[in-house]
Amino acid sequence: MSDELILTPPTATGVASYPPGATYGPRVMRDYEFVWMMEGDARYQRGEQTVEAPAGSIILCRPGETDFFRWDPERSTRHGFYHFDVRRVPDSWPTSDNWPLVRLTPEGDILRPMFRHLLTWSATGDPALCQLTMKHMLTAFVLGQIETRELPRAALPNAVERALAYVEKEFAADPSAPITLEDLATFARVTPEHLCRLFSASTGKSPAETVRLARLDRAALLLARSNFSVNEIATMCGFSSPFHFSRRFKEAFGQSPRALRQSVREGGAPPTPRLLKFWRADV
Repeated sequence: MSDELILTPPTATGVASYPPGATYGPRVMRDYEFVWMMEGDARYQRGEQTVEAPAGSIILCRPGETDFFRWDPERSTRHGFYHFDVRRVPDSWPTSDNWPLVRLTPEGDILRPMFRHLLTWSATGDPALCQLTMKHMLTAFVLGQIETRELPRAALPNAVERALAYVEKEFAADPSAPITLEDLATFARVTPEHLCRLFSASTGKSPAETVRLARLDRAALLLARSNFSVNEIATMCGFSSPFHFSRRFKEAFGQSPRALRQSVREGGAPPTPRLLKFWRADV
């Protein structure tokens, strides 16, 4: 027998947002998934077991059961996630049936900074470091050794950060709201021309492309992780018609909204955000 922990690389990573009262599932879990409740509360059901997952907590979804999420009925919910599989665990660990479903994170915990680090670098960072991060996180979660300090993250140019913060704020209030270049430039406190140059240099995309991809990423997550209809998601994400939404979605993800949803519900991995992929490929 071996005392080595062996995990697969993450098969999907991302951040999902939901309006009040949304649900996700039921789904049949075929791999492991960490879920970080960034904003809002949730109720998580796995088989016959139900746990509360308040904002800040970390959920570990496991294969072999049908699970279901009921998001906060009073406010918007936002969570990070990544999927992976476990090939071997140390002999000294409890069996996976005895692992906790949720950990409440105190101030200074190690789980959230490591989760943030993994979401940032899983696609382009060193694979060995990614494996170490995942092993460290799962070990800390299972054994309950989760306290540490917060760690800072690298920033984009200040004007781009301000523009992205504006997009996030507007989407949180109304994901269908129109966002113009002039709106972004005003909030970023630079000229439209200069903002376009900054976006191109730091992300490889124009501000308009960035907003459109952000809408498509949000739509993809709602398709994969909610029960809203395709037409409802198209409207919620600011597309003029379901036809326009489907055409843009297929251009970005290579399949129709319905095909992607069906694939995920049959056990396929959730989609990689297009915006994240393009930025990391171009920077």
